[in-house]
Amino acid sequence: MSYLKLCALVLILAATISCGDQPYFMETISFDGQKWTQNTMPEFKVNFEGDTSSYDVIFTFRTSTDYAYNNLWIYLTTAGPMCPSIGDNTAFFGRKAKELKIAKPNGEWLGQKSGTFIENKLYYIRSKFCKGTYTFKLEQGITMKEMQNISDVTIEVKPTY
Repeated sequence: MSYLKLCALVLILAATISCGDQPYFMETISFDGQKWTQNTMPEFKVNFEGDTSSYDVIFTFRTSTDYAYNNLWIYLTTAGPMCPSIGDNTAFFGRKAKELKIAKPNGEWLGQKSGTFIENKLYYIRSKFCKGTYTFKLEQGITMKEMQNISDVTIEVKPTY
């Protein structure tokens, strides 16, 4: 009888966890050997339905605990359709420099630590999007040929409520 109760509990927990906020779109791009080279430019294409919802666009960078800097500079280029029906959403179009703080000056990590990885989120934009495909392209914004100890980057697009 306790086996049935355990199975029922597991099913209830799984159903509860799976009913959380699901992203509209999510994709991860990994860097070979945890090295982000200058010629590697992750690109994400997101197709929006053009509804009246607003969305948050969030980038999550995973670095190892061996990452040697307290920040990460990136260039983020955004392109997509424009439509007058939702107002001016072009403020985030084009190439923009962004700084992501990774650690405090004393070396204390700012993001979520799990084992030897640190996750840091860059909350990029909250906006409505016209119907069509938007492209979000990332470039490392430093003068070094490669940044070491960067595992991957994830884009997450979530509806706002």
